[in-house]
Amino acid sequence: MRIHSHNKQSGLALITVLFIFALVSMLAISMQQRQSMDIAQASVTFTQAQAQMLALSAEDIAKAGLSLDLSQDTTNGTEVDSASELWNQEFMTELDGAKIFVSIRDLQGLFNLNSLSPDAPNPTAALNRFQRLLTEVDPGIPQSIATNVKNWLTPGNSANFDYQNLTPPYRAAEMEFSHPSELKLIQDVDNETYLKIEPYITALPSKTALNINTTLKEVLSSWDATLTTADSETLVQKSHSGKCGEVASYKDIEEFWQTPEITKVANKETNPAGQWNQADFSVKSEYFSVLIRVQLDDRDLVSESIIRRKPASNTEKGFIGVIYRDLSKNYEDIPLPKTVKC
Repeated sequence: MRIHSHNKQSGLALITVLFIFALVSMLAISMQQRQSMDIAQASVTFTQAQAQMLALSAEDIAKAGLSLDLSQDTTNGTEVDSASELWNQEFMTELDGAKIFVSIRDLQGLFNLNSLSPDAPNPTAALNRFQRLLTEVDPGIPQSIATNVKNWLTPGNSANFDYQNLTPPYRAAEMEFSHPSELKLIQDVDNETYLKIEPYITALPSKTALNINTTLKEVLSSWDATLTTADSETLVQKSHSGKCGEVASYKDIEEFWQTPEITKVANKETNPAGQWNQADFSVKSEYFSVLIRVQLDDRDLVSESIIRRKPASNTEKGFIGVIYRDLSKNYEDIPLPKTVKC
């Protein structure tokens, strides 16, 4: 009887030992899995942080390049920004296993959505221009988008109720766009339509002039119904066809104004309905978009930084800095600038 009891105690002890061993094994496996997850998470975090630091470094290089360009222009007495300049070339480099792509786009060569704002110099003319631009891009794009943008920017407009009745509801901004992606909030603008329009639009202060040396033919031909696409292409060809590093462009607005194509449409006698004002144009720019792509391990980080480069004046110091940064985009979602290939 005692032997049987001893065997039962030995069996119970063995089961207890096996249970403790299984429990310890499970804890060890769990700790190992957790450690592996922590290591993987730390690795991803480190790679992400490294990619972001490389993107910020590339951003600093772009700012340095734009500063150098302005300094050279000031020294040479030719403060002109042209599509054939070196800053308009795509730059690629490799560093510590990472591939870095940098492209700079002059935003003042694009159509400014905020020119439809009530505070803009001529919002009515801007409305007509945007309608023509939409047709230039794709005749199937609803022209109602232009009116919807104007209403979105206008305080107290009754169209605001249309957005409040949506699901989910939201209000019209009744203020200038801070980025062209806000266009997706406008009625009649779906993602497909936005991707068609995006390469031609920007969102800058409403009184910002259009740089005739970097603009696109579609944007320029939308300025006036009497200016043909062929004439626009001829006008932009001058600043888009120079050798890399050489400024083949309009040196000032007066030179642009004296071209046969502009003389014909800007003449008030022959084209009284035309909307041409030299103050609406410029040959140099302050606003640039820097598109950066960093490929590191399995990470593909894309950054867009809007840089303002303001030259010094008699009353103010010069300034160059980032006024907008976006790290949420995919590479396929960003329109690359149309550069002059060297």
